[in-house]
Amino acid sequence: MALCCAPAETAVIRVTGEDAAAFLQGQCTADLRGVTLADALWLNRKGRVRAHTVIAKEADGSFLLLCPHLAAPDLIAIVTANVIADDVVATDETAAWGRWIVWGASPPLTSAKVFATKRYGVAAWDVLTPPGTAALGEVATIAALDALRIAAGVPAVPTDCGANEFPQECGLDAWVSYTKGCYLGQEVMARIQSMGSLRRILRRVAGPVSAGQQFRSPEGKVGGTVRSAAGDVGLALVSVDLAEGVDLDGIRIGSPAAMPGR
Repeated sequence: MALCCAPAETAVIRVTGEDAAAFLQGQCTADLRGVTLADALWLNRKGRVRAHTVIAKEADGSFLLLCPHLAAPDLIAIVTANVIADDVVATDETAAWGRWIVWGASPPLTSAKVFATKRYGVAAWDVLTPPGTAALGEVATIAALDALRIAAGVPAVPTDCGANEFPQECGLDAWVSYTKGCYLGQEVMARIQSMGSLRRILRRVAGPVSAGQQFRSPEGKVGGTVRSAAGDVGLALVSVDLAEGVDLDGIRIGSPAAMPGR
């Protein structure tokens, strides 16, 4: 596949301060110990998803947070909501970078910060370049990449998993640590892991689908709601009672959504 790229609306903030590492560790779902790059979810106290960020540790000990779905002020508000006496400062660096999503082939590293991501189901990278840098490859659209994601059955925040969903409902438990200790929403995550008490699950679906579409069982009950769609495939949040292979309103229920590598 040729190298394709698309301009991105990614928010970029830098978190600095002596307490930055400990603070981030105690707020997001990722275990940041011993790693330089991680996907992290930001939950509310009830365990629902507020945001997704890529967290990259810099050589100077600061952290770059990349968020593909929120504006920088909104991201800063979420990240710093529980700063009290901590030495933590979040600064908007969005305007300091050219922001790209690249896929199909590895992007050049010259003057760029490159972060591999699995969230599209194909080899892809978040790339930050100096402002004004020319396109890194064949220019495409995020919609084209999103269609590949949906076809691969990979969930996205907040399209498939947002303010009303638990990560585990949507196949995002790969971004949740169950061993790192306390963080916002951790008690709910532990309870779900131990009890498995989910009533819904995000699954692939095939048929005449569109985002927001509901489909019903033969008894007339709502069986699920399509969250993402591209052509005749999609991802739908459905009752856990619906098995793979079931056909409802001409929509065939497929396998659960999940991040690659699980």
